[in-house]
Amino acid sequence: MVHTRERRPMWTVRAHAALVAVLLAGFCVLRVAGAGPDANIGLGLVGLPLIGLGLPWSWPHLSTPELYDQLPAILWWPAAFGPAVLNVGLHALAVRRLRRRRHVP
Repeated sequence: MVHTRERRPMWTVRAHAALVAVLLAGFCVLRVAGAGPDANIGLGLVGLPLIGLGLPWSWPHLSTPELYDQLPAILWWPAAFGPAVLNVGLHALAVRRLRRRRHVP
């Protein structure tokens, strides 16, 4: 039987991954749906938390966003939101290492 204390860290990784996935999906939907000449405020409301979830790796995007504006779309997406996905992977790796360390006699 697995104790809740041992399962708790994996739950946090799943919640972190779900949050990033939902925000990325929302960003994609809003980007496609709002492809017009007007400003898409919803896009910013979804994109900013994604950039925040990528800290500290997304700091260059926050400090000098004009550098990212010059990138083509194929590079802009991973440069802007890749750090959030990277943090999910690092979170999972840290939890895995912590769980292994606890189980080694």
